[in-house]
Amino acid sequence: MSYNRRSILGAAFALPAAVAVANIATATPAAAAGVEAGDWADLVLEPGVTAQTGATPQVRLVTIAGTQFLQARGIINGSFAADTKVATLPAAMARPTSYIRATAPRNNSQGINSCRFEVNTAGSVTIFGGNSGNAITWVQFDSVQTIWR
Repeated sequence: MSYNRRSILGAAFALPAAVAVANIATATPAAAAGVEAGDWADLVLEPGVTAQTGATPQVRLVTIAGTQFLQARGIINGSFAADTKVATLPAAMARPTSYIRATAPRNNSQGINSCRFEVNTAGSVTIFGGNSGNAITWVQFDSVQTIWR
């Protein structure tokens, strides 16, 4: 008796694939599974830091299965030639219990196209990575999604 390896592998993979499709088809939406998203709130920008038109810097907290995440969006402009405090969390937002860090895109200069976004326990938002030879001129916050607590 001769066995075709292709048909044996096809049969071996068909059952798990059918089960996976059935599980996906009957899954509950994320909102029904314990996902809570807070409202967006504007960051309080420092003097010399401006929001790009139509991209106001904002943050919110999202809770998924009991874990809170910080999400940010928007774009800031300025000239940051050193590590610089660029904003403060909205007054109504609870302060983190530890430093919150993420990577954010910035102007591509000398092959460097990202910087560190950090929120300290006082609620200050600081951008790290600029220097006098390679100033940061804009930072986009849309990729900032990190564990809050």
